[in-house]
Amino acid sequence: MVRIATLKNMFRSLAGRDFRLYFFGQVISLVGTWVQQVALSWIAYRVTGSAFMLGLIAFSGQIPMLLVTPLGGMLADRFSRRNILLTTQCVEMSVAVSLAVLAYYDEFSSWALIAASVALGLAGAVEMPARQAFVTEILRDRSHMSNAIALNSLTFNVARLAGPAVAGIILAAFSDVVCFAANAVSYVASIYTLMAIHPRKQTLRRSGGPLLDGVRYLREFKPAGWLVMSVAITSFCVSPFMTFMPVYAKDIFHGGPDMLGTLMGASGFGALLAALFLANRKSVTGLGNYIVGGFFLCGLASVGFAYNRLLTLALPMLVASGLSLIIVVTSCNILLQSMVPEQLRGRVMALYTMSFIGMLPVGSLIMGALAHKAGVQVAFLLGGVMAVSMGYILKRRLPRLRTEARPVLAEKGLLSD
Repeated sequence: MVRIATLKNMFRSLAGRDFRLYFFGQVISLVGTWVQQVALSWIAYRVTGSAFMLGLIAFSGQIPMLLVTPLGGMLADRFSRRNILLTTQCVEMSVAVSLAVLAYYDEFSSWALIAASVALGLAGAVEMPARQAFVTEILRDRSHMSNAIALNSLTFNVARLAGPAVAGIILAAFSDVVCFAANAVSYVASIYTLMAIHPRKQTLRRSGGPLLDGVRYLREFKPAGWLVMSVAITSFCVSPFMTFMPVYAKDIFHGGPDMLGTLMGASGFGALLAALFLANRKSVTGLGNYIVGGFFLCGLASVGFAYNRLLTLALPMLVASGLSLIIVVTSCNILLQSMVPEQLRGRVMALYTMSFIGMLPVGSLIMGALAHKAGVQVAFLLGGVMAVSMGYILKRRLPRLRTEARPVLAEKGLLSD
C-alpha cells in the first residue's frame, strides 16, 4: 500500500487528461529526438574526426538558443503556445526527413551537419519558452505544478535514457537512415497529442511586452536572478559531457556507436533518478540545498571522469553527472516557475532557456578549442573546478536568498510547515 501511495504521489499530475496526453506524446517524440542526436553526434565525429568540429557543430545547433530565444519568449506571451509548439514540431520533423534522405544517399558533409544543427536550433529556440510556459497552461490543479514540472523533466530524461540505447542498437543492427526516419515518425505522437489538448483560455494570459521586463525582474528579484545564473553555470560546466562523449567512446574506451549509447545511457539513468526523486516531493522547501549539493556532485564527477580510463569507474561518474545536472536544472525550474508572475512567464522562461541551452554553445566552443589545444581531459577538469566553486559561492548566499524568496512562496501557499 505504501508503494502504491508513493507512485500515486509521484505521478499525481497525470490525473489531468490534458497533461497526461502531453506527457506521453512528449516521451515518444523525445525518444526519437535522442535517437537522432546520438546518430548525428556519431556521424559528425566519423565524418570530421575532430573534437573541435564536434564542438563547432554543437555550437551551431545551440547558438540560436542564445540569440533567438528572446523572440520565442515574446511570442509565447503574445500568441497561442500550442500553435507555436505545433509549428516547431512540424519544422523539426522536416529536418529529420531531410537527414534521413542525406543518410540514404551518403551525402553528409561538415556543412550539411552544421546546417541541420542550425535549423534544429532555430526551431528549438522558438519552441522552448512556449514549452516551459505551456505546462502551467494545461494543469487544472495548480497545486500539482511542481510535480508537473518534475514530470516534464522526467519525459526528457526517460528519452535521454532510452534514446541512446535504442540509437546504439539501430546503428549497430541497421543504419543511421533508420535513426532519422524513426525520429521523423515519432513527431506524429507529439503533434497528435498537442492537437487533442484543450488548454485554458488565452484570456488568462496578459499580452506580451519587451524582453527587458523579464531582465528587470531577474535583476530586481535576487532569488530568481541567482536561479537563472545557476542554470547558466551548470550548463557551461557540463558541456564537456554533452560534447566529447564520442571521443571517449571511440578513442578512450575503444568502442563504437554501442559504446556511445552506453555512456550516454549511464548519464541518462542518473538524470532519470533525479527526476523521479523531484517528482515525489510535495513542496519546494529544501530545493536550495539540493542545488548546492548538485554543484558539488557535478564538479567531483567531472574531475574524476577527466583522466579515468576504466569503464567500470566511468559509468558511475556519468550517472552522478546526469543526476546532478537534473537536480540543479529542474530544482531551479520548479522554484522559478513557482515565483514568476504569470504576465512575465514566457519571457522569464526564455531567459531560463537561454541560460541553460543557450549557454551550451559557449561551453561547446570554448571547451572544444581548449580540448583541441590541451586535450579533452583538461576541459573536464576545468568544468569540475568551476562547478565546485559555484557550489561554494551559492552555499554562502543561500540564507539571504531564502529570506527574500520566502514571502513570495508563502503567499502562493507553496511552503510546507
